[in-house]
Amino acid sequence: MPKKALQHIVLLHSNDIHGDFAESEKDGVKTGGIALLSGLVHKIRREEEHVIYAIAGDMFMGSIIDREYKGLSTIKIANALEPDVFEVGNHEVDYGLSHLLFLEKCADFPIICSNLYVKELDRRLFLSYADVVRGGVKVRFIGLLTESIADRIRQEELIDSAVSVRSITRELNRVAEETAEDPADITILLTHIGIEEDRLLAENPDPALHADFIIGGHSHTFLSEPAMIRDTPIVQAGFGSGQIGRFDLYWNEETRRLESWDWQLMPVNEKMTEEDPLVSFYHERFQTETDKKYDRTLFTMPCEYTHPGFHRETQLGDLFADIYQDIFHMDVFFLSTNVIWAKKLGPSVTRRDLMIAFPYENAVYELTMTGERFLRLVQHIYRQEAWEGAHIFFLFSGTLQLTLRKEGKEITEARLHGEEVAPDQTVTVGITGYAYKNVENFLGISAEEQENTVVMRRRSTDDRSAMENYFAGSGMVSLKKEGRLRLI
Repeated sequence: MPKKALQHIVLLHSNDIHGDFAESEKDGVKTGGIALLSGLVHKIRREEEHVIYAIAGDMFMGSIIDREYKGLSTIKIANALEPDVFEVGNHEVDYGLSHLLFLEKCADFPIICSNLYVKELDRRLFLSYADVVRGGVKVRFIGLLTESIADRIRQEELIDSAVSVRSITRELNRVAEETAEDPADITILLTHIGIEEDRLLAENPDPALHADFIIGGHSHTFLSEPAMIRDTPIVQAGFGSGQIGRFDLYWNEETRRLESWDWQLMPVNEKMTEEDPLVSFYHERFQTETDKKYDRTLFTMPCEYTHPGFHRETQLGDLFADIYQDIFHMDVFFLSTNVIWAKKLGPSVTRRDLMIAFPYENAVYELTMTGERFLRLVQHIYRQEAWEGAHIFFLFSGTLQLTLRKEGKEITEARLHGEEVAPDQTVTVGITGYAYKNVENFLGISAEEQENTVVMRRRSTDDRSAMENYFAGSGMVSLKKEGRLRLI
């Protein structure tokens, strides 16, 4: 049957936009930005009769605008984008899960997630799926969120005990049971779990887990063509607003089946479309307000310092571990590298730059322990899995010098303030609230030890204010020493 005789549905998708609201210039061409993205979506809607637009999570967090308005600006812009369905991403809860439930009420589009539950009530926090009908074809989107979001939920004391992130496969089976008498024509898993988890999902032989397509996010994967697993296409659209995924679906109305499909990753630039004037208006208004507040220089550095990766020692990681150490005066401060979002910083640093580099506000905690327990903590932090990316990686202030064997990552030397750590000495360790809420997993400190042998106390509720006060009296800030973590 020729394609013109088939029902044509255009399915557009984005993921991990992360507050990428401003356009950039590439080879003299305006590229990306939320106004151009919205312009392209609406242009395609004018050109095609049946269009669906889906977002696979993490539209929040990544810009000063989003941070300043705690997502309200993003929801207003998203309403102008007019997605048909939105899957919760892990960064949608960065302002708190309770705040996200408030933002949901401000959204003009369905927000879905099938595996986030209120524990005691066995009740989902969001819709498990959304049906979108175009040209008489029912397209069902089932939302799935990465289980690693549990680490962020633990930051909220009341929410942590009330909410659970349930198994993806279990929830897909449950949705299949709930919708058995209301089948869809096309089923799409709208996920925010990363492409490797998407692949595992597609490989599962359970028929209840089958989907026609998987549209994913979380791993920021750029694809030139869909990844095919057991005849299931898996796609992502990288990250940011510089591109958008497009499916062209061809539905045979006589046989009630999908006849064929095409997919491409389309660039978003001024050659493709014009800016959406409404989104431009919102963006410029929010930008003007934040510029007034955040363009003041806080401090300077002798050069630009870098943070090229999360599982290695970096200049910015060392610098800010030292800054926390100088502010709070513990024996050593451990800073998780994933709290630093900037790849580089300096030499002049504005309040805006600091907010982009450190988008989270954290409490600061002091842990007191013996030298023997401290060495076990260090060994846990730098076990082999951390270097391979399976666990959070920490850097530390220059008060500690650490040497590990490459083979097995065994500690061969640990010097604190220039002296070997003695088993019976008392050591104070500084960490941020993110590490404190995950102290057993990240630092290997059991619940029993938290009760009996490791003393923990909160030193500050707001690390950002403490840093800004520190910088106000500093002027020039410089890195004291690199190479504090050695492998032999």
